[in-house]
Amino acid sequence: MYTEIQALGAEVFFIGPETRDEAMKLMDKQHSTIPLLYDLDGSVMQAYGLSFELPVYLQPFLGAMGLPQANPETGWKLPIPATYVLDGLGVVRKRHVDPDYTYRMEPADVLATLKEIAEK
Repeated sequence: MYTEIQALGAEVFFIGPETRDEAMKLMDKQHSTIPLLYDLDGSVMQAYGLSFELPVYLQPFLGAMGLPQANPETGWKLPIPATYVLDGLGVVRKRHVDPDYTYRMEPADVLATLKEIAEK
């Protein structure tokens, strides 16, 4: 739905602490062209209260999967997945935050919110 979102005059950004190479691997895997913004030191996730320290008991498991090398500046601090839809004035019109990364805002909900904003 990225092109539909852009057709409404909106933009989508992926913001995360992953290195550009790691983020590009994810984007390539998903065949995505969404612009990437690199939160090098985790200051964005900190400012929004969207981070947590990975529990010690999970570190060996995720270490074998490439952490913290994928996020070298934030180490074991990871972002909580979140989606924000802002209007032209920067007012949050819809949001979804869930520490379970398997639950995300549906793209159709993003699109519907953008259509509501465009109608005003």
